[in-house]
Amino acid sequence: MFNRLVQKRGGKLLENEYFVFTGTLTTMTRKQAQAIISGLEGHNQSSVTKKTTRLVTGYSPSRKLTEAEQAIELGQPLIIMSEKEFVDFLAQFFQLLSKGSVSYTHLTLPT
Repeated sequence: MFNRLVQKRGGKLLENEYFVFTGTLTTMTRKQAQAIISGLEGHNQSSVTKKTTRLVTGYSPSRKLTEAEQAIELGQPLIIMSEKEFVDFLAQFFQLLSKGSVSYTHLTLPT
């Protein structure tokens, strides 16, 4: 499925993805996670909306998790992923980059 998405979107995997983060992330700061999403041409949101496609949950998530669950119950195609699933998702993308399956040069991380 991952390769199909990359081929379908011509290497701009996250251009139609809208991410919301909730809770405390342990592997990176929220600012770093958001910079990765922006660098891959995805979108960051501060709250769950009708555009939201992915909610990443860290330790002790806020009401955003309940809002996302309610949106899913109403039929919104929204994926709730743990921080580990988010990191695995990114690792898959970067593995494709290293194999040359996708070319991308816009990624910069804050220090």
